Amino acid sequence: MITYLKINGFKSFHNFEMELTPFTVIAGANASGKSNLFDALTLLSRLAETDNLKRAFHEQRGEFFELFTQYGDDNYASEMEFVVEMLVNKNIKDAWGNETKLKYTRLRYELSIKRVTNSSGIQDLVVSKENLFTLKHQEDSWVSAIIPKKSLEFWRPKVVTGKRGIPYIQTVFENELAIIQVPQDGTTGNKRRFPLSNATRTVLSSFDTVDFPHVLAAKEEMKSWKFLQLNPEDLRQATSKNNGEDTISVSGKNLAAALFRIKQNEKYSLKEISRKLNSFLPNFIEVDVVDDNENKQYLIKLKDTDKKEFSSRVLSEGTLRILALCILEFDEKHTGLLCFEEPENGIHPFRIKAMTELLKDLSVDFNEIEIPLRQVIVNTHSPVLVGNMETWKDDKNVSIWYAQMRTSISDIGGARMKMNSTKISPVIKDNSLQQLKLVFSEQDRKLTLAIVNDYLKTAEFEDSIV
Repeated sequence: MITYLKINGFKSFHNFEMELTPFTVIAGANASGKSNLFDALTLLSRLAETDNLKRAFHEQRGEFFELFTQYGDDNYASEMEFVVEMLVNKNIKDAWGNETKLKYTRLRYELSIKRVTNSSGIQDLVVSKENLFTLKHQEDSWVSAIIPKKSLEFWRPKVVTGKRGIPYIQTVFENELAIIQVPQDGTTGNKRRFPLSNATRTVLSSFDTVDFPHVLAAKEEMKSWKFLQLNPEDLRQATSKNNGEDTISVSGKNLAAALFRIKQNEKYSLKEISRKLNSFLPNFIEVDVVDDNENKQYLIKLKDTDKKEFSSRVLSEGTLRILALCILEFDEKHTGLLCFEEPENGIHPFRIKAMTELLKDLSVDFNEIEIPLRQVIVNTHSPVLVGNMETWKDDKNVSIWYAQMRTSISDIGGARMKMNSTKISPVIKDNSLQQLKLVFSEQDRKLTLAIVNDYLKTAEFEDSIV
């Protein structure tokens, strides 16, 4: 789970920072930078697992140098910096089935990537800094503001003996050369050393065993970030038994196989999914999945109040999206962060409230324990969705932020430059600010749900007459 994010030098972000909760909604008109935030998280997630920096960058839109903040014509930032503070699962397992328990679940990861020109005169990328360390309990304002005291020690275990003073990953300089050191947990020796001069990947991406559990935990957390883009055609498909996949893809493929797995593991879950769907779509009373041996596939079927059956092939886009979210909630394989861009697309306005409640249900409630650590980040330009947030005005697990593109004058390389950058400000759900460590301007502090709704309605009208 991401609790704090800082970005500088990536796309429209200049000295940007924000804090996040289990369910975070980012509202804003088109071209305000909402999608750029998801692009930054996508890049970080890929950098945590790929063995090639350039490959991760080339997966983004445009040339890799265009991902660096543009300050003027042909003037791009030379370096981009990311800081991610996380709450991670206390139990970690590696690819070989080895398991261990973390001493610390609050981690801070820092990564800087620089543009350079190599010996052949070609633009290249290098890691210029990489650090990972634990957050000190007494300085952890996010935890004290969000997690109730009664469940605090479950999510952030109490440290009985000693305090971690050595970073898990640390960039140091030796004879003016940048070296990354990675000491093995619980020891002062056995340090791994990585010279940055020839690095083609992040150090985080190269660790796969529980011998370095906190490094592995940070890597697994970032790898688990999913970016949902539900495609109605993929959601409608039956799942072939031959594809070997039973987890729901970001586009919605394998929905039937995932439901069949859930049914096999716990038949009662199917009744819960049926009950959940019925609470939002009362005309449907039963959800089932059929093992179609003849065609070697699994197929989802819904039954309505008249006992008529409908296969997933004929369901509407809105029904399929809500069904997918209902299934995800009861899927034990779904953990970590789920990013959902404009979930209101394809949904009738009367069903957006149901969609919002389902997304909230997919995120962890820190009042409870022994439940999956799940987070949902949504970006939206829907005033209807934002209006529904009033329901959770007293819920610390929920936050809403407003994205705008602002013009400012900044000192870049000793020169004063005019630039447009993304600003995402907290929206006040009641008469007091949340207990955040960030400092906001007077303009930001006056943002309320009513004001944001007015902004979005105006933007929606302007878009419709273009």
